[in-house]
Amino acid sequence: MKSVYDDWTGNIVQNTDIRSLDPEAVRAVRATYLSEHQDMREAVSAMDDMGFLSHVGMLKRGKMTIAAMILLGKSSEKVLPPTVCVRWRLIDVDGREIESRSVNGSMVLAIRKIASIISNSTVKIDDGNGPIFVSTYRIASLTEAMFNALQHQDYTMGGAIDVIERENESVTIVSRGSFPDVQPESFVKGQNQTMASRNSFLINAMTNIGLVTNSGAGIRNMYLSQIHKHFPLPRFHIDDNSVSVTFPGRREGSLARALDIRRDLEVSDILDMDRLDSGRYISNKRMESLISRGLVTVYDGVPCINLSYEDPSSRFSKGSDCDAVITLLKENGSVTRADVVDVLRFRDRKGMTEEQLSVKATNLLQNMRKDGRIAKAEGSTRSARYVLNE
Repeated sequence: MKSVYDDWTGNIVQNTDIRSLDPEAVRAVRATYLSEHQDMREAVSAMDDMGFLSHVGMLKRGKMTIAAMILLGKSSEKVLPPTVCVRWRLIDVDGREIESRSVNGSMVLAIRKIASIISNSTVKIDDGNGPIFVSTYRIASLTEAMFNALQHQDYTMGGAIDVIERENESVTIVSRGSFPDVQPESFVKGQNQTMASRNSFLINAMTNIGLVTNSGAGIRNMYLSQIHKHFPLPRFHIDDNSVSVTFPGRREGSLARALDIRRDLEVSDILDMDRLDSGRYISNKRMESLISRGLVTVYDGVPCINLSYEDPSSRFSKGSDCDAVITLLKENGSVTRADVVDVLRFRDRKGMTEEQLSVKATNLLQNMRKDGRIAKAEGSTRSARYVLNE
């Protein structure tokens, strides 16, 4: 059963004032607000802390609210139940807990503190322009997931956010209560929706500050970040009592390899391929589409992500620049200088500017023409079309 109750987070807390808040937390939310509202810098700088907190909707009739105490309150105030905290556990490869920590007080500071202690190494991938290094976990995604848990939590079930780090494997963030009646993947597909939820006063304040968005953009960014890093996608598990999201911390599985070798994948295709890779359901229509486009192949009746694909552009990576142009000429019959610039851009590993690439293309075509390999078919120097010299 989903919990339905009055919005506790909007209640006024008696016998509290600005001294009940952590000054570091107040500075932190000011900085977050200003990073999202550059045009308000002068106006906000002129506000005192009470004025600013009223401005972002954290106070009610100038009084401290539960929402203000959750986000900014000192743990010494003893206003909130001790269950309103962030609990971190480190689990080793054998499933044993080897370390744990619980942080109370301002949840703005607690969430950022827990995110900072998670082990975060770097991994080398190839993004199509050569090797780059990416972080195992995107800190912004971890904090986004924890802030999402904080705003949607069912506080009648306790307010703890559990962060479970499995050594060299994954990070899982768990909150109490059910998720709004939408599928997380719907946000990734651009189907932004208003998420009706409990804790509307807290959500409004967090949205005004810029800690969260209420359009699902944060969830979308979690997925896009994993895609950018060529990692398996986040895993949501939702039931009536809890919501969890797991961020895989290992590059493994067919999807990660497919992201390495393909540059033509749409987000919707990646979501379907992730479903296939993790053994989840894909409709017959979507499966047929994946098969027809060569993204999935079937072996003995078992659909699998197709890893035998070769990026068409990779044929230009072999041999010299001249060889690459000859390959393009054989395919197209003729080329322009703009076509050659495109080939050189793909082959470039030095980060050349467009002007440098254009000059290089001009010189290459002139040299090939002098060598008798190509001939000008038509046009002036800039718009000339070249063909192989028979």
